[in-house]
Amino acid sequence: MQLIHQTAYSTRRFADFAGRRNEDEFLFFQRVEYGITDRWELDFVLPVNGSRMRINGSTVASDFALADGLVGIRYRLLDEEKAPVTLAMGPQVIFPSGSVEKGTGAGSAGFAWDVAASKDWGGPVFLYTTFNYHVLPRAQDTTPGSASRFVLHGADWATTLGIRALERPSAGGRNQDIHVFLEGRGTWEQEVEPGAASGERRGKLSWVVAPGIRYGYMTPRKTLIEIGVSAPVGLGPNGPKHGIIIQFQYEFYFRAPKPE
Repeated sequence: MQLIHQTAYSTRRFADFAGRRNEDEFLFFQRVEYGITDRWELDFVLPVNGSRMRINGSTVASDFALADGLVGIRYRLLDEEKAPVTLAMGPQVIFPSGSVEKGTGAGSAGFAWDVAASKDWGGPVFLYTTFNYHVLPRAQDTTPGSASRFVLHGADWATTLGIRALERPSAGGRNQDIHVFLEGRGTWEQEVEPGAASGERRGKLSWVVAPGIRYGYMTPRKTLIEIGVSAPVGLGPNGPKHGIIIQFQYEFYFRAPKPE
């Protein structure tokens, strides 16, 4: 089982007639991954989103609420021991736990398909890529008083190039490592923009690059503890100006393998 917690902050800056405006976004992200077998994995994700508007340094609006979560399952189709890459994929169900009023949910259950591929050349360099497509068939209109519903589509993809900057195995099966990585990520998402009587659907594309570093420690019982930090920088008008992501990961076996 893996327990993953991520805290993220990003901000966008504008200047208009009101002065200097900052749109801050917060994400508190909890993910649980459970290996049912060596090929099947069960995933559960429950995030909390927040937003804050500041004008000339003063907060004028702030909202925090539970966001839409998901539960999914993935099957490993290919393994690098017998194939060129490791490939896993599977379906996900999105449940409407978020708040439409606070902008953290769409008010609709949905479906998604997740794909993950990785390549480890056995040396200092490794590569990890993910792609996820989702659809929300009955998203609520964000216009007050409107009963309209929308079908919303979205996709996000990311590729991470990692370098093992330090590997330090020690006696008894303990191991410490430091990984340096560079991630590129893109997101295309449809959302409902409120109107006078009813809203309209529009798509938004954003790009982010994020350099980072991660430290990991593995015990003789194969329990893994990792902590990492990255600094995302947005590209284009819809990406964040800058931000920070801190992630903590704890992985353990219910029945630990014998030390090598």
